[in-house]
Amino acid sequence: PELGDGFLEDIVKLVKKHKLSGIVATNTTVARPEITNVTSKKIYKEVGGLSGAPLKDKSTEMIRKTYKLTKGKIPIIGVGGVFTAEDAWNKITAGASIIQLYTGLVFEGPGIAKSIVKGLKKRIESEGLKSISDAVGMKV
Repeated sequence: PELGDGFLEDIVKLVKKHKLSGIVATNTTVARPEITNVTSKKIYKEVGGLSGAPLKDKSTEMIRKTYKLTKGKIPIIGVGGVFTAEDAWNKITAGASIIQLYTGLVFEGPGIAKSIVKGLKKRIESEGLKSISDAVGMKV
């Protein structure tokens, strides 16, 4: 998610040129949030990529930028900080056509998938949509 817009544009050009099937947006972040909790500070000082909730907003913004650059023509796999149906909804409306779970699955267990699907189903109904695909890119 730290990639500048120029790098993202280059990636999209390469994806189109080589006719790749989709883009995973995004993986981990090297940025660290400001934190006062001593235990969390120790963890955030560790080297390497950070996943989960601290990545959520950056990831969603990267999905939105990618969707705009691809004009919605290339599937985007939205990943990064998905723990709830609302998190998944935000990624979908930013342009993700598929959602990937990792950290949420690790910390919440396999029941998270059912919870997210149930929440998305309710959201689709409340928005008056026929399917989740109608929501892809809705907030771009």
